[in-house]
Amino acid sequence: MSLGISDERLLDLYRVMIRIRTFENGVKQLIDEGKCGHVSLSKGGEAVAAGVSVHLTAEDQIGSTHRPLGHLVAKGGNLNRMMAEIMAKSTGTNRGKGGPYHIFDKGVGALGANGIVGGSVPMCAGYALANQLRGNGNLAVSYFGEGASNQGGVQETLNLAACWKLPVVFVCENSSPEVQRMLGHEIDYPQLSIDNVGDRGATYGMPGATHDGWDVEKVYDVVGEAVQRARRGEGPSLLEFKIHRLGADEESPYCPVKCFREKLMSRGVLTEGLDAEIRDTEAEKVKVAIDFAVGSPEPELIDAHVGIFVEDN
Repeated sequence: MSLGISDERLLDLYRVMIRIRTFENGVKQLIDEGKCGHVSLSKGGEAVAAGVSVHLTAEDQIGSTHRPLGHLVAKGGNLNRMMAEIMAKSTGTNRGKGGPYHIFDKGVGALGANGIVGGSVPMCAGYALANQLRGNGNLAVSYFGEGASNQGGVQETLNLAACWKLPVVFVCENSSPEVQRMLGHEIDYPQLSIDNVGDRGATYGMPGATHDGWDVEKVYDVVGEAVQRARRGEGPSLLEFKIHRLGADEESPYCPVKCFREKLMSRGVLTEGLDAEIRDTEAEKVKVAIDFAVGSPEPELIDAHVGIFVEDN
């Protein structure tokens, strides 16, 4: 069942994808200039982040992975404060103490990136349980990778979420769609006993499916159905999106930005002029964010032992 997407919504999705790509390119620039440390980027996964968050409100929660920037940007995170956090500045979302691997912004419901493999899964089930008990109609989305799908805590959480019909959507971003990898390197031993992580949904009593993660319209449709199901109180869903991590090559047939741009151009929804306008607008936002971060002060030493979960986000 297609939910139907208006031209305006299509362009909204495209803008978010360009925003994510441009923001991460800005971060890469800072890394190359030695102005910040290592950051794991999500290039190639823009369609998933955009196609998920378009269905969410600020009150809905997301839990991310060690590649959280696209998820936070799509959820509406403040670009200036995100960039400052990445540079460990006091104006960051977490006052410079979380960094890129623990960045969060509770003001938009982005409640935890982390370096723990599969860590977002039980965390988001907790958010979903709280939403269910409060009866507030909100839901949680957990992002995790194909490797994390094997973790015992993930398996237990999927079972409990189904038993309790929690309002949560589990989103597996499989970045080894053809050749299994670990830490960016090909591995010659099996990491998964199945071809599709989405097949595991049925074993836990929830809908499960696998789709191309570079097709933002497909992401939009299937996530929309899962979100509606969760809000109706019908329980969780497990969605797997196969994506390709991209390096410098933006001409890859699996580049979600390239694929979507070509579709919108062919339909007359996007023109060269409008595309240039969108890219210039997002580039300016990122430039402002970089200038803000570079010009921001570092945290005071006296605050070194203060917790990072601040109340003024």
